Amino acid sequence: MKNTIYRGRPIRYGYTGIEKRLAALRTMRSWHGARALDVGCGNGAYTLAIGSEAALVWGVDIDQHWLNEFIRHPQIKPTIGVGQADGAWLPFQNAAFDVVFCIETIEHVTDERAVLREIRRVLRKDGTLLLTAPNKWFPFETHGLRGIPHSYFIPFASWLPDPLHHRYANARIYTARNIRQLLEETGWRDIRVDWMSPPFDMLRPRELQPLFRAVANLLDRTPCRRFGVSLIVAATK
Repeated sequence: MKNTIYRGRPIRYGYTGIEKRLAALRTMRSWHGARALDVGCGNGAYTLAIGSEAALVWGVDIDQHWLNEFIRHPQIKPTIGVGQADGAWLPFQNAAFDVVFCIETIEHVTDERAVLREIRRVLRKDGTLLLTAPNKWFPFETHGLRGIPHSYFIPFASWLPDPLHHRYANARIYTARNIRQLLEETGWRDIRVDWMSPPFDMLRPRELQPLFRAVANLLDRTPCRRFGVSLIVAATK
């Protein structure tokens, strides 16, 4: 998004994290046949999957480089729109969508509250925001720390006190409590929060991925999921 220090890189096509996050969000609200918007869509990896169920979906992002990759994807179809936009200034009419997605994006935007208010504007009454964001209690800082090479692998860097984390981390990080507070402050209701363990798409060697995923899927059914990589959030306008 606009004026951020670090925008990150979108998830790659075909990664299991796409369906894992969408499956977690689907337990909170179906988007089958809905008019949907994906804010911060990047290369469209999530948008394309959303579009397989939604009646129509728009993907918007501020980074034209990733949008160009999205536009060239062979699975794009007429019910999937692509546009460049800042999440705080969405080029859509009031109440244009039934569901708005904001997947691993809110941590990068310049003004979280402005983006969340703008999402509310383009949602119909009783429409749903489906959001994921990095979980502070995951033991690793997935976006890394500025000026520290390979800081992704430093255990408990994400657990730094908030003032230190804000100073050194490349992106924001959230607890269930502060994501709920942020949503309440921007007018959302019926807020639900859950957690998701990592999909291990980046784990090497690849041969270990099935084992780690099986363990993670078991942990997702226990209180240990509170230490998962992402918060899974739904809120109603």
